[in-house]
Amino acid sequence: MNQAAASRPDPRAPLAAFFSFVLPGLGQAYNRQFWLALLLGLPAAVLGWLVVSAAGQGTGLVSHLLDLRVLWAIIILNLALLVWRLVAIYQAHAARETPAWRRWTTWVTAGLLAATLFMHLVPAWYATATIDTLAAVGQGGSGAGGLLNVPHDVLDPQPSRTPPPPPWEEPEPTPAGLTGRFAVLLMGLDLGPGRNTYNTDTMMVAIIDPRTGPALISIPRDTFGTPLGDGRVYNAKLNSLFAYARIDPGTYPLGGPETMKAAVGALLGIQIDYIGAVDFLGFTRAVDAVGGVDVTVTRAVHDYGYRDEYNNLVGFHIEPGTHHMDGYTALAFARSRKGAGDNDYTRAERQQQVIAAMVTKLKSGAWLLNLPSLLNAIGDSVASDIPTELMPHVAHALAEADLTSIDRLVIQPPLVNSGWLTDGTYILNPDFPAIQAAVQQLLAGEAGPARPTD
Repeated sequence: MNQAAASRPDPRAPLAAFFSFVLPGLGQAYNRQFWLALLLGLPAAVLGWLVVSAAGQGTGLVSHLLDLRVLWAIIILNLALLVWRLVAIYQAHAARETPAWRRWTTWVTAGLLAATLFMHLVPAWYATATIDTLAAVGQGGSGAGGLLNVPHDVLDPQPSRTPPPPPWEEPEPTPAGLTGRFAVLLMGLDLGPGRNTYNTDTMMVAIIDPRTGPALISIPRDTFGTPLGDGRVYNAKLNSLFAYARIDPGTYPLGGPETMKAAVGALLGIQIDYIGAVDFLGFTRAVDAVGGVDVTVTRAVHDYGYRDEYNNLVGFHIEPGTHHMDGYTALAFARSRKGAGDNDYTRAERQQQVIAAMVTKLKSGAWLLNLPSLLNAIGDSVASDIPTELMPHVAHALAEADLTSIDRLVIQPPLVNSGWLTDGTYILNPDFPAIQAAVQQLLAGEAGPARPTD
């Protein structure tokens, strides 16, 4: 009779295991093992409190989750908590009966152990995927085809930076290593299918200043005669400089990224701290990964000559109003320029709108459930020279920026004037003093959103 009773399944065993599945130590309390319940439950309760406290940081949480030290700490603590929970669940069951595969109670507890393992594998995967993405995006990693990854023997060990003009007021360094105000050159690379060029048809400088707020400056691709910051002048369209600089180290010893930063810095009269690049297809995937963006269209666009990223003639049409755009629509809205009343300047204004909408969506956190797709899109198509240890500080600065009042400047006539080369090539001749004065006015918080010309 005793043997029969011992072999009979005890429903209290998987019930105790379930209690410890919910909270380590709870099953031990159910089994009246109170000291063991305290030993197993207290560390888990403290860790849970830390997680809830971190989640309550709002926008600051995202910046912490881009910190490699935090990510590795998450992996280690997650592994420790996994082992802790597995031990608590198994012990709670074993205190009631010895596990045996012929009993259904053992299978229930085994299911709880498997569920626990899965629950901890997911955050571990997210953390390792984020680490891989930061490695691809930061410091010229493999993102965007590794275009910013220039051989070390080509780079100057201490790359020169264009000295800022007298109006630029150098801010005090912050403990994070970033200056109070920093500028990032954003480049859209023409890397769609069927394209073998690396023209930077989209060039935009994003400036984050905690005192005056964020600012965006769009630079036309046809800008001609840009100074290189070393006494030379680039007598070609600015959108081709990156492509030539990355393959001709003899002429451009700084390589593509540093040459572009020096040239754009000399053009605008400011220091460009970092550079980032994204390709067309990567942009569409990133927008789709965050669930699309909301953009207010102020004027109808009817571009019958628009070609998609595969160079197919498809046309693009959109009416005024607020639209929820997927990746394809957002890219077409940002690239279209051949409709009635449109040009490179109106396109630049729309690109600024899409960038602002994308950052706003990222700040909302609504995309977290689709994090794997976003990480894949960013890791495959974005590259920058921002050191990985500064990524969380950049993210924090963006999170704290007031995106509802972005100061915008589109460099357009009269800051540039149309011209033609002897071979019939259309160019834009910049008025350097006027451009730099407009930039300084923008940085002083005295300029409103730029209005594109018709």
